[in-house]
Amino acid sequence: MRLNQIRDFLATVETGSIRAAARRLALSQPALTKSLRQLENELGAVLLTRGVRGARPTDLGRAFLARARAVNADLQRARDELAQLRGSMTGSLSIGTAPGPALGLLPAALARVRTRWPEATFRVVDVSPSGVLPALREGALDLAVCASVGPPSSAGAEFTVEPLYLNDAAIVSRTGHPLSRARRIASLAGADWVRSGYPGDLSALPDMFRRAGLPPPTYRIDCPSFLMVPELVARTDLLATVPWQIAVRETRAGRLARVPLVDKLPPRQINLYRRADVPLTPIASHCAEVLRAEARRQRRAPWT
Repeated sequence: MRLNQIRDFLATVETGSIRAAARRLALSQPALTKSLRQLENELGAVLLTRGVRGARPTDLGRAFLARARAVNADLQRARDELAQLRGSMTGSLSIGTAPGPALGLLPAALARVRTRWPEATFRVVDVSPSGVLPALREGALDLAVCASVGPPSSAGAEFTVEPLYLNDAAIVSRTGHPLSRARRIASLAGADWVRSGYPGDLSALPDMFRRAGLPPPTYRIDCPSFLMVPELVARTDLLATVPWQIAVRETRAGRLARVPLVDKLPPRQINLYRRADVPLTPIASHCAEVLRAEARRQRRAPWT
């Protein structure tokens, strides 16, 4: 298997047709078709279906796609590493982040990293706890700063999971909501809620209700966008749980109120994730060091 065959396969999947992929790669269509057929013959599998609607990966092609992306990403990291070891300030870094770190940790860390790597490019993407490991495995991310799903050991030997700090959560309502001054979780038993975060992610709220002997919270809207959650809460009588950084920002603006419960939501462990079997490039290694330092500064940041 040749690297150019992997490149050709990825280009075909990403563009959706052999013609478009050939144009992107500056190849003739017969040359690209030959490369793809050689790859399929070597793997003993049909990777693409070709028709009037273009080229689409088969089930086997989709399985191979994740590996191909990982190989391609690792090759680019190897190029970046060699250039950086020769003194280049260029390169790229992809980081996944949860909402809390995106507001409280990552901006300060990236500002520091950029002073050392001014010519590098950075890609920051929202990622859910359940999506961290697949994104790292496929090579889409170099690092991720995100909440845990289960203990660190559950990630397996394929990944390194390094605890950074605990991040508090808050229950918020619109300003003037009848429950905005509630002190006990039992007072919220009849409330309607926005379920924030991604489907499948863990939430402490149902456990909190169960421990208090209450029926499960009633979720009226599922909303994975933490950007939209404050807007929904501000315009309705729905309640939501959000990272404390979002609560502080919105309460300072006078748009939301933090419900001052005596019963506290448990904090979530924020971890630094990376693949254990892939060495970090110099820029990724430096970024990891800066994230650790910033986490020490912001660990269990007080409500302000």
